[in-house]
Amino acid sequence: MMNKHIFNYWVLGGILLLMSACNDSESKLLESKVYFENKEYTLSVEDESDVMTFNLTSRLSTMASSQIDVSYAIADPSVVEEYNAKYGTTYEMFDVSHVKLSSSISIIPSGKLYADNVILELSNLGTLEEGKTFILPVSVQSSSVSTLPGESIAYFFLSKPIKITKVGTFSSQYISIKFPVGTFFSSFTYETLLYVNRLSNNNTIMGTEGVMIFRIGDAPGVPNDVLEAAGTQNYHTTDKLMTKRWYHVALTYDQPSGRTTIYVNGTKWAESAWGIAGFDPNSDVGFNIGKIPRFPWGERPLNGYMSEVRVWSVARTQNQLNQNMLSVDPKSDGLVLYYKLDGSENQIGGVIKDATGRIEGTTNGITIKTLDTPVAIE
Repeated sequence: MMNKHIFNYWVLGGILLLMSACNDSESKLLESKVYFENKEYTLSVEDESDVMTFNLTSRLSTMASSQIDVSYAIADPSVVEEYNAKYGTTYEMFDVSHVKLSSSISIIPSGKLYADNVILELSNLGTLEEGKTFILPVSVQSSSVSTLPGESIAYFFLSKPIKITKVGTFSSQYISIKFPVGTFFSSFTYETLLYVNRLSNNNTIMGTEGVMIFRIGDAPGVPNDVLEAAGTQNYHTTDKLMTKRWYHVALTYDQPSGRTTIYVNGTKWAESAWGIAGFDPNSDVGFNIGKIPRFPWGERPLNGYMSEVRVWSVARTQNQLNQNMLSVDPKSDGLVLYYKLDGSENQIGGVIKDATGRIEGTTNGITIKTLDTPVAIE
């Protein structure tokens, strides 16, 4: 009988402890925490801008019955390193000597959610390198409440936009590439800026016909206004390209996962599984850009403009594609072919050398056009 009473006490005690633990957990969930409502801000620096200001504020997850003090600080550079490692980017930290806070502290009044504004001033912006993105991480904390995990740092991305006003004209123009003997792409990326004036049944962007090519349309089976990746198997987008409009288009293949993806303006438009070992870009009729010269079943020319034509021996990530649409360092790891097509490549005697300085393509002459307005990706 005594043992039964003891057992009942244990059960009751366990229930009370469980209820107490649940109450504690619920209490912690309802506890006010400070955080940044928006974690990322993109600031575009125009040529005439040297100073920019931003209203910095944080907020509470729930209202508090008393005033909450908050403080701001520029986060340690290691935060930028962690961000780059996580997302596969190469951002540099903005020079903190050009950063000023109107105050490092602020308050969230009793019964309010948002802190009073603090002015974040960024200066010396005129010296930013065109096309390079810098990142400034700002942290928030409070001695009164804890921070919301993962939401205590706001990232400010600063860049001076690249203005591309010179592009390569394609109608019957092309570039044929002979890669070094033994070249074999397991993973790869094709990418370019693309503007189509007129669509035909089959419009060559780049690649090795019959092996691994990126094109628009493939009549009669594929509409002439969708992107197609054609290799050991074919797939295409359902969304359609419009003429008279700039796009950034990319085809990637990651051999370890067997996943291939078509991106447009940094957004995934289509994907498939190939599961192939890779391919030799020199096989069959070889690698061509813009059309396939002397191909017996039609040369399949592109009618429009291209710029920033690149081939990689790695599958570029979505973040990497977004970060480098308008320019990339010619010395980047994995970049094996790079035509800027802005007039910087010399064309002599039917030869055009790429921006990496390693590849000489043959060409019938690429005409460089000066645009009335810079390339814009919407």
